[in-house]
Amino acid sequence: MVKVAIIGAGSAGMFAAYKLIQNKNISVDIYEKGKSILERTRKEVMSGFGGAGAFSDGKLTLTTEFGGWLTDYISEAELEKLIDEADDIWVKFSGVTEIDTKSDYEKIKDLEYQCSRNKLRLYAAKIRHLGTDNCLLAIKRIYELFEKEENINVYCNTPVKDLIVESGKIKGIVLADDSKKYYDKVIIAVGRSGNAWMQEIAEKYGIDSDINPVDIGVRVEVPRAVTDHFTNYLYEFKIKYYTTEFEDEVRTFCVNPGGFVAIERNDGDILTVNGHSYKNKKSNNTNFALLVSTKFTEPFKEPVKYGRYIANLANMLSGGNVIVQRFGDLLRGRRSTVKRIEKNFVVPTLKSAMPGDLSFVLPYRYLTDLKETMLQLDTVMPGMADPNTLMYGVEVKFYSLRIRIDKNMRSQNIENLYCVGDGAGITRGIIQANASGIIAANDILREIQ
Repeated sequence: MVKVAIIGAGSAGMFAAYKLIQNKNISVDIYEKGKSILERTRKEVMSGFGGAGAFSDGKLTLTTEFGGWLTDYISEAELEKLIDEADDIWVKFSGVTEIDTKSDYEKIKDLEYQCSRNKLRLYAAKIRHLGTDNCLLAIKRIYELFEKEENINVYCNTPVKDLIVESGKIKGIVLADDSKKYYDKVIIAVGRSGNAWMQEIAEKYGIDSDINPVDIGVRVEVPRAVTDHFTNYLYEFKIKYYTTEFEDEVRTFCVNPGGFVAIERNDGDILTVNGHSYKNKKSNNTNFALLVSTKFTEPFKEPVKYGRYIANLANMLSGGNVIVQRFGDLLRGRRSTVKRIEKNFVVPTLKSAMPGDLSFVLPYRYLTDLKETMLQLDTVMPGMADPNTLMYGVEVKFYSLRIRIDKNMRSQNIENLYCVGDGAGITRGIIQANASGIIAANDILREIQ
């Protein structure tokens, strides 16, 4: 038996395991620091079996253009095949067969034209929306399959502390209780919440890495009618804008028509915001992230700590919560209050958020970029920059460390070590994370044939 350890049971780890266990000559142990999918609650959004994707709205972006940088390692044609394979697995376990992006070519081209006239770039992507309900159902079914299979063991509530590396080769892992487990291959699939751990491991063992841009911003919530003329055709509008004052890239991300704003609890109990939507339950609002991408240069090498610092500042100012502010209040330079939120036309879907002032949290450059982009989006979605629009802060994407790997997801420094998914900084979405796990599994399968 070839023994394989997978660290992390999120989108990348699950799909690597699913592929590997098809070969009965492979024994897989998958370690997850969080709870099983049967025990998780909404308070454990970032960790647990299924990863952050389990409590997302299960939005599968079925295109090579978004969700990561895998085309830096493999061809676009190869990635398309992997996306199709991952998509087929989701369809099998979720039962969701319909595509949510409409095939109205003329209407989509018209939306692209409207955006281009207003200095915005719209990217049309094919979307399969599982919904949080169906995504959870699919992950539970995958978990139940793993429980039945003889050549895989799932260890939840079992964090991995360290690796065992000898003479440039991976030999196993060290658990939190200092016990050692030995393996032929190790796949690191720790997700965004494990990026800080990944950085420590990379520094300790001299694993080559680079720094990705860090994404910091807010989650915007508007009446669904404001965005319907986009989301009725695209489901998720992906728009980029380059600001005039700083020439920074600002992008929309994770659009949820009829969705709900949610809290993410990161390591160290830092709270950030996110959003999701169900397939069979809708709100009257649409929410999406508005993120400023910043690529830091030397000598600064700690973008994850920088993002965590800003998130921690928001938590501190809101009494251990996330902040919500009316866009009108932000423009006027005043904080939102409980009374102003109560009489606001847009009713917040995250009731627990604390009214406050994001200008005390976000640096001037980010704040300027976000205000300018909101006003620009208003040119194609009238009502976007309405005073009643809600902004929640902060939203931070922790995937700044990027491990140097080859086309098979192998570390360039340590033999038999694979690094996949958002934690390795090579993907930033469910479907490409799935694909990266499949790539690593395929390489192991080829070796033992």
